[in-house]
Amino acid sequence: MTEHIKWAIASDLHFPKHDPRTVELFLKIMKWWQADAIDLAGDIDDAECSGRWVEGTPLEAVSIQSGAGLVKDFLKELSDTCPKAEDKHYHCGNHDFYRHKKYLEKNAPNVMEYITPDTLYGIKDSGFAWHEYDKPPVERLGGIFVHHGESISKHSGESVRNDIQNYMVSLIRGHSHRAGSFFVDYPLAGLQLEGYEIGHMTIPELHTYQTVHNWQQAFMIVHVIDGKPYCELIKVRDHSCIVDGKFFST
Repeated sequence: MTEHIKWAIASDLHFPKHDPRTVELFLKIMKWWQADAIDLAGDIDDAECSGRWVEGTPLEAVSIQSGAGLVKDFLKELSDTCPKAEDKHYHCGNHDFYRHKKYLEKNAPNVMEYITPDTLYGIKDSGFAWHEYDKPPVERLGGIFVHHGESISKHSGESVRNDIQNYMVSLIRGHSHRAGSFFVDYPLAGLQLEGYEIGHMTIPELHTYQTVHNWQQAFMIVHVIDGKPYCELIKVRDHSCIVDGKFFST
């Protein structure tokens, strides 16, 4: 009997700088598609208030809940939307709790045991497994690994290429906010590797550290059939996309 696993991966929502219509679109699709497995590839929480760039500015006084509360609500809604998806993983990004942890280590180490990914985001209540940003990529389904990503290049596909050449595994990642893919074969080693940068679901103009954003809204679906992954990068255009031949829009 054929084993068929439907796997969805999203990244870089950056609550509260998310694009509400794109997030709504993703949840609408998930309600129809009904994933068996879900991975969030990091930077779901923008965590701007804990960044080193805002130290000494009014942004440092913004509540940590401005993003974390929305992430907690999103995880619960996503879990409720896909009730059969028991295999769920949250891969921390270089924003997310990673930023909050660095801030606490420097400014309030005595409260670190009380402020955790679980207390902020409700990880356990939503059924997600948590993976730290500063750990290696995690092997998931069909021999593909997931991580937020380390390398950053100027054009789509280049960042995941660099990470693949470093890790020597097939990889799905976020971080670059770009949608792209990279494929490489090593015949003598018997390796066929594939990699994907899966875009973002944020509002670029709210990220003021650059003026022109070469970013693409996207997410990924994978049909894993008898252990073999068939990956499809879903490009979002004007809050619309096509998934498995069906048109969606918000």
